[in-house]
Amino acid sequence: MVDVQGTDAAMAQTLEVETLNALPTPTLEPATDTPEPTATQPNTATSTETATASITETLTPDPNITVTETGIVVTGTPFTPTTTVTGTLPTATQFNPTATVTLHARFFGTLPPALPSGKVKLINRSKAEAYISMHCTTVDGYTTIIEYPVVGRMGVSAPAGKYTYVAWVGGRQFQGSFNLGKGDEVEITLFKDKITIN
Repeated sequence: MVDVQGTDAAMAQTLEVETLNALPTPTLEPATDTPEPTATQPNTATSTETATASITETLTPDPNITVTETGIVVTGTPFTPTTTVTGTLPTATQFNPTATVTLHARFFGTLPPALPSGKVKLINRSKAEAYISMHCTTVDGYTTIIEYPVVGRMGVSAPAGKYTYVAWVGGRQFQGSFNLGKGDEVEITLFKDKITIN
């Protein structure tokens, strides 16, 4: 003989456990009255406060679950999770950092040894920050890019070939082209409103 009452009780307990497992995990909403920092600078601020929080969850089962010989019938509303958050969050210190980029020389492409080359003199007369990117197709058919921040007066060795350049002077962009032969010297002068090549 089948124990119907015992089977009904076991099925009700199984349903209750499966319902609890199917409920979503409660998530905490961030506090709306605490300002969030927009950026932080490393090693500039320390906090001795520790955040403490505790979560209390109360689950109220719905007694309207009926187990029959043909299956389980659920009526009523599902379990209602209640979440309470208590504790103190540390106060945040706001920083407004200024991003700066350090300009430096960069080289891209192929430059084999003993490549025919010439000299490029770079002169910044703009009294502003200046940077030049020179794209070269060498006399041997290689492609290379060389870039320099231009501070004062400087001379660089560059492969011989056909060049196109893009220069930025005080935030303004200039473009142009020039040729550099083996042993030649080209002088590029950057002004606020123009670039000259001699």
